[in-house]
Amino acid sequence: MVAVAGFAQKATNNPFFRFATKAEAQMLITDIDEYTNGWNQFDICSRLQNKEGRKSQLLTLAMSSVQNWSDTEKKKVTNAFNAIVASIKKQKLALSFPDEIILIKTSMQEEGGASAYTRKNWIAIGENVLNNTQDAQMQLLLAHELFHILTRHDLNFKKSVYQTIGFTVMDHEILFPTDILEKRISNPDISRYDSYAPLTVNGKTQNYTMMIYTDRPYEDGDFFDYIKIGLIPLNEQFIPIQENGETIIIPIEQAEDLYEKIGKNTDYVINPEEVLADNFAFMIVEKKDLPSPEVVNRMKEVLKK
Repeated sequence: MVAVAGFAQKATNNPFFRFATKAEAQMLITDIDEYTNGWNQFDICSRLQNKEGRKSQLLTLAMSSVQNWSDTEKKKVTNAFNAIVASIKKQKLALSFPDEIILIKTSMQEEGGASAYTRKNWIAIGENVLNNTQDAQMQLLLAHELFHILTRHDLNFKKSVYQTIGFTVMDHEILFPTDILEKRISNPDISRYDSYAPLTVNGKTQNYTMMIYTDRPYEDGDFFDYIKIGLIPLNEQFIPIQENGETIIIPIEQAEDLYEKIGKNTDYVINPEEVLADNFAFMIVEKKDLPSPEVVNRMKEVLKK
């Protein structure tokens, strides 16, 4: 068991982490939770790269993707964690972590070859990233994933940081009609669909929520090839607006003022959660020469002790 501080403290500024054994990781990755329960047919088929895919097959694939940690890999991740903790202390950031953070290693076959992702209080890191990433990149990656752990663990943290880019986080999730649930591409890092922002489209400003979706059933190829990013307009009760029985989805490019809110520090504009995770990582590593330093500065301001 490797820990930053050597002991666990509840809701501490010092994230206590440990590396899961292969057996424990297999249990975690096949857990039927909010994420696996939310899979639609596209999620399953695209990850299996099989248009006849079944949920049980994807869970089996996930289980077989899990690997054991080597000592070298543990050292690399521990060094990155220690650097992140040192930066949190140096910048006097007030962060509330869960009691422990569990790290698992996988081939990433189960998530379309992603670098890393999170569920609950655990972070999965891909074998390829562990073998080919320099220390500075590993810090960025881990800081990005830690952001997802924090927003899942602490709703007040989530509300505060989302507000820095003009998004409001509600106490309840947005209820999407069936047509959206069938098109939505699940992202394990987004555990709640609960945010919106006033955006201007064709000169008219109204509240929109951001959605990763596909506009066609899975046939073959990489699921990243199917990704589209859309904005769904919400009515005054924050319910998605429909037209002729179909939920309206507007291409993200049509929002005239989105980048005024979120800045231009990252191209990973698929959801406010990912935009903020990148900016959080830039804040942690104190990245210089950002095109929109004010985004990071606003975040730092709300997280100061």
